[in-house]
Amino acid sequence: MSTSDRYGAPDTRTRILTAAWDALLDQGPHVTLADVAARASVSRQALYLHFGDRAGLLVAVVNHMDESLDLAESLARVQGAPDGAALIEAAVRLNTTFWAQVHPVAQVLEAGRHDDEALGSAWRDRMRFRQAAFREMVGALADRGELSEEWTVDDAAATLYAVAHYDTWRELIIELGWTDDRYVESMARLLRRSLLSG
Repeated sequence: MSTSDRYGAPDTRTRILTAAWDALLDQGPHVTLADVAARASVSRQALYLHFGDRAGLLVAVVNHMDESLDLAESLARVQGAPDGAALIEAAVRLNTTFWAQVHPVAQVLEAGRHDDEALGSAWRDRMRFRQAAFREMVGALADRGELSEEWTVDDAAATLYAVAHYDTWRELIIELGWTDDRYVESMARLLRRSLLSG
């Protein structure tokens, strides 16, 4: 087996990503490449060959989390909703389910994003992904003629992104103690009244 095959093996990559995910949960923003290498039973050189640097590793971790949680499939189900009201409700339901699943890691990334370049890279990567996903949802509403004519697609997508942001979810669910059902009912009502025509 060549060096490139050994370091490029999918099972090695997955083991590293799982180890990094666990290390983030255990050690928070102070996780190092050495910590991850030890957990994954690989050399630091293997980490560099797979991911380039700490920022590359953390970006790969958050992408791996989305894949592990079948986020693409969940987003496809939201897009397949029969009408705008159902799409918004499904999007808000997915939002609270997803944030609950990734909350421990999101908390680390969000808290350290200004002071740690690698954490900031991972956070910005996921926020760009979310912005694109919400724009696709709003584009679907516009294509169906269900987006209120008061909104441009870009502005409506940015508003949806902001309303569904981690900070808002955390304040309502974690700080104020809302249940998921209360969150979905309240936020979906707000967004339906704001974004949909009629």
